[in-house]
Amino acid sequence: MKETAKFESSSGLSRQKIETALQALLALRTLVLAVGNAQNAGEVGTVPEIGVSPFIRRNDGLYIYTSRLSQHVRDLIELGEAGCLLCLDEADSQNIWARCRLKFTVKAVEVSRYDPIFDDLCTEFTTAHGPTMGLIRNFTDFHMFRLVPVDGVLVLGFAKAFRVSGPAFDIVAHLSEA
Repeated sequence: MKETAKFESSSGLSRQKIETALQALLALRTLVLAVGNAQNAGEVGTVPEIGVSPFIRRNDGLYIYTSRLSQHVRDLIELGEAGCLLCLDEADSQNIWARCRLKFTVKAVEVSRYDPIFDDLCTEFTTAHGPTMGLIRNFTDFHMFRLVPVDGVLVLGFAKAFRVSGPAFDIVAHLSEA
């Protein structure tokens, strides 16, 4: 049995309850991406591009298959990093201000169509998200990306925010101060 972690004591939530909530978020089917504008990177007032994408999860990260016809995908190709958000539906939230969510940064690595894992990923997308993958699989404007989580914040309610790290979203600390 694992020893009680400092974040459990300070938050009043057990590791099991925190991890169960985290897994519920990771079981969602889509994520929101925010990607900096590649043409204006570093300029003050630059607004990021935002997109939504179905995803699948593996031990080494999250995978998305999305079209470069969208500006955020072209920027993702250029910059190789993004912010992501998984968020429970409003209808499933006890309090709209304390909505359960996972916000995290990622490094994006494109998976070539010639990579041996590409076909397996396409099969996993079909299993997870239905037959549309069979239709778009060979569309050349679509790109497969592995999103490797770096760090982030898991919010489970008021005063229930946790720093997470890495592809496993390891719980690092309870955020109890600004």
